[in-house]
Amino acid sequence: MLSVLRLNRSLIYELTKREFSGRYRGSFGGVIWSFAQPLFLLCVYTIAFGLILKTRWGYSGGTADYAFILFSGLIVFNLFSDCLAKSVHLITANPNFVKKIVFPLELLPLVSTLGAVMHSVIAILIWIAGYTIVYGVPHASVLFAPLVLACFFPVLLGIGWLLSAAAVIVRDIGQLTGMISHTLLFLTPIFYSVETAPPPIQNLLVANPLTFVVNQFRAVLFYGSLPDFLGLALYFVGASIFAWLSSLAFAKLRPVFADLV
Repeated sequence: MLSVLRLNRSLIYELTKREFSGRYRGSFGGVIWSFAQPLFLLCVYTIAFGLILKTRWGYSGGTADYAFILFSGLIVFNLFSDCLAKSVHLITANPNFVKKIVFPLELLPLVSTLGAVMHSVIAILIWIAGYTIVYGVPHASVLFAPLVLACFFPVLLGIGWLLSAAAVIVRDIGQLTGMISHTLLFLTPIFYSVETAPPPIQNLLVANPLTFVVNQFRAVLFYGSLPDFLGLALYFVGASIFAWLSSLAFAKLRPVFADLV
């Protein structure tokens, strides 16, 4: 798998560029939608939870604090949700790549994940701009945000390889991903902190693999804390093992793609 990725570096670059620019091709707003969509979601969630329900992070802080803490968590979750939603259609939506030309199908999940990461980078820039306007220059710890995303990247890539291959065999997976995404949105400490949940629920939240990444990302962006380097290293190792096993599953199922797509 690594050799395939290394030999197709230029192809990966071109496909990723096309993936990023092609999402809004033909629309009037173009790339502006990459900025508008996260801002729109932030406004909706802030009004609903911060103003109407008057939710406060850990029972303290104001609406502005809550908005920035919420936005930082949404950046991570939206990245995950985007990769989850697109992964199930990567093979089934590209029958020409499967049947008519010799193409390294392993690249499709990678390109899709890289495109999602690029949109997350735009959301981070929006967060930093907003924080600068409201509070001033962000903490230097924001420089560690790419490190947190890098440790999360193998999870996203593994999801792409695993679900894109499995969805060719079991088409119902596409129906389940939406339910999984909505469930994890509320079982991940996006709108609330782990500490405010009842003790039995806290154990469930901590077991959620998204929780650690969300908390680390929020720590370096908003709280100005250094990341848990040991925790990130262990997370990266576990995520890499997951990605490797997913790549093996992809390679195992690939021979049947042409018959089922």
